[in-house]
Amino acid sequence: MDDPSTFPPELQSQLGLLIASNHILHEHSLVDAFGHISIRHPTNPSQYIIAGYDPGAPALMSSSRDFITYHVSDSSPVHPNAPKGYSERFIHGEIFRVHPKVNCVVHSHSDAVLPFTATGMPLRPIYHMAGFLAKHGKTLPPHFIIDGAYAMCAGKHTPDMLIRDALLGTMLALQLKVPEGEEVDGDEEPYLPVVLQPKHGFTCVGSSIQRAVYRAIYTQKNCELVKSALDAAGGKEIEYLSAREAQACAKMNVLCEDKAFRLWLREVEVNPLYRNEEGVPRDLPVGGMGV
Repeated sequence: MDDPSTFPPELQSQLGLLIASNHILHEHSLVDAFGHISIRHPTNPSQYIIAGYDPGAPALMSSSRDFITYHVSDSSPVHPNAPKGYSERFIHGEIFRVHPKVNCVVHSHSDAVLPFTATGMPLRPIYHMAGFLAKHGKTLPPHFIIDGAYAMCAGKHTPDMLIRDALLGTMLALQLKVPEGEEVDGDEEPYLPVVLQPKHGFTCVGSSIQRAVYRAIYTQKNCELVKSALDAAGGKEIEYLSAREAQACAKMNVLCEDKAFRLWLREVEVNPLYRNEEGVPRDLPVGGMGV
């Protein structure tokens, strides 16, 4: 990236949050050496920012120098001499291209979520903190079956489960479209928040870093709780949120996400593993349900 001393305040703030969010995702076991988070450039929406391959591992991100800026149009680097980047940046680039109101993308290989991608069972919210999983009512996170995408590509790709070009990235991004007939009027986020990727992991999105990270963490927690409930039920039916309850809880999630994010920021600030040379902004928006 460019010289940090030339960054406008909006970019400086978002880079500090992006570094911290890499650390938060690692702290919560959503990423290890693999997995990534990106943001749409805050002052140039035709570009996006994601880590470079070196140091790459989210826990090791510490400086604006660790990131690469790409064009949304084709995921080519803005700077021709940019270092090596992630092959799976097309997950991010194509989601930003297809969904102009998405500003942050998280991709994870979470151990807790992967079993739900393998069974084909719908991922339903089991408690209020994960209402966003059905924020549009009946529509639940779709499963992106990459096997079919490979077949459509006529042998162009080695079946390594990776999203390594714009065509595969577009196919994944289209899974986040809200089905016709579901509620979108006046919705600031007219897209589905999560897509499951069988044999690979999952991707979630949001209009802000805080929202996308919240959704990643609580998607994982929801999967852990569903598994525990299924184990406890011993074959009996378990109770999930209804569509109406999920929609109401999704609105509550948005109002309260800042509370969780402030805690997660502090957790990584005091952990000596994580370094953040750009600093963490202290004037973050405060939500809450009100009284």
